[in-house]
Amino acid sequence: MPTDTLQLPPQALDAEMAVLGSMLIENDAVERALEILEEAMFYKDAHRKVFEAVSNLYRRRARADLVTVVEELRTLKALGDVGGAQFLKELQDKVTTAAHVEHYARIVRDKAVLRELITAATGIVQECHAEEKGVDELLDGSQALIMKIAQKQTAESFAHAKELAHEVIDGLEALSKHRDDVRGVPSGFKKLDQLTSGFQKGDFILIAARPSQGKTSLALNVAAHAVLHAKTPVPTAFFSLEMSKRDIMTRLIASEAGVDVFKVRNAFFPKDSWAQLTGAAWKISEAPLWIDDSSSLSVLQVRARARRLAREQAQKGKRLGLVIIDYLQLMQGGGRRTESRQQEVSDISRNLKQLARDLDVPVIALSQLSRKTEEKGRADPKPQLSDLRESGALEQDADLVAMIYREGFYRRDDPELEKKAELIVAKHRNGPTGTVPLVFRRELTRFENAETGGEGPKGEEEAQVTFE
Repeated sequence: MPTDTLQLPPQALDAEMAVLGSMLIENDAVERALEILEEAMFYKDAHRKVFEAVSNLYRRRARADLVTVVEELRTLKALGDVGGAQFLKELQDKVTTAAHVEHYARIVRDKAVLRELITAATGIVQECHAEEKGVDELLDGSQALIMKIAQKQTAESFAHAKELAHEVIDGLEALSKHRDDVRGVPSGFKKLDQLTSGFQKGDFILIAARPSQGKTSLALNVAAHAVLHAKTPVPTAFFSLEMSKRDIMTRLIASEAGVDVFKVRNAFFPKDSWAQLTGAAWKISEAPLWIDDSSSLSVLQVRARARRLAREQAQKGKRLGLVIIDYLQLMQGGGRRTESRQQEVSDISRNLKQLARDLDVPVIALSQLSRKTEEKGRADPKPQLSDLRESGALEQDADLVAMIYREGFYRRDDPELEKKAELIVAKHRNGPTGTVPLVFRRELTRFENAETGGEGPKGEEEAQVTFE
């Protein structure tokens, strides 16, 4: 015969008592417990008050024992609430050694996390029933809430200056032995990597240009280098809101094979190019690259899909290393109504920056520049930060802004300028800005490092560097 029973939330009262007993018999146990636990993690109210009293004594550098904790509870007017001095004596007698305090503390913390998950899930259920938010907004909010709880399991405590100093010196020593190594995700463009030391974890990067100047080509070059040519392949997610998966793959294969992409697309390439094409296709098929060509994606959908891919990689013992979005102006906002497209782009920008921080990966978003660069009265057509289209928030949120400039695009009467290109690093939050000379090979839809000189090994032009 079924009966209704009240299911108690997850708890570990014995472990809570063992933690408090350890803190009462050994002062070193107080420090170890405080590194793992917070007052709110205790299920029983009396246990929370005892923990508060011990924590207060610790902050005042006073020893916590039976006598001092009783006095502190009296000061807090909570001694009667916990059960008096007799209850503290019971806690003290609960353990004979404080050696296992960290083990007990983790049990208490895990039960607290389970209770948080239950509370979060209950709130999600209520929001779903209310139907006041859109599905995408609910999914994104739910994922963010769960991720916030999960981060408590891996949160690091403060590090002492002595430890950090040794760590930095050890890191500098290692770097000095490998000066040419790129610490972040390499772009494949030598001078750009010298400026940035690669794309860094947690950074939001904008690559901007006017239409038809090669934004997608540059992004695909970066993706191809990351998954095929980096010393350690970097798992990469590529969101294409403009081109189909098939077109993206055609470009990648043709570029990697060194075969004219336009001839590949029309099947007019020489027969002896088959070996290069099939070889490139095999290499790319084995690469850690995922392409999503869903059109009209919202920023919340991008975040959700990137998080899911990151989780799938983590389950395999791997780590998502790079997210690329082509391109920002084709994205939709987070579902909330905004007064203008400018506010919507601001919302997208903030969300992409948050995605970079949440996943701890570089997020590269392509962006269009405004028509100002093509105005007749403008003396210099080279793009500037103020040319970023639709929102000043892009300039504010981005850690790195690089803009493509091809002089031949504006001077079509000079064929010598057709291949000349520059990547203008106009903003770099953590390093120098500058101009990186490149070569654009239109037939391969590929940017390459600029080369000068005659036959044989070619020297590279130096990047013009400016520190902000």
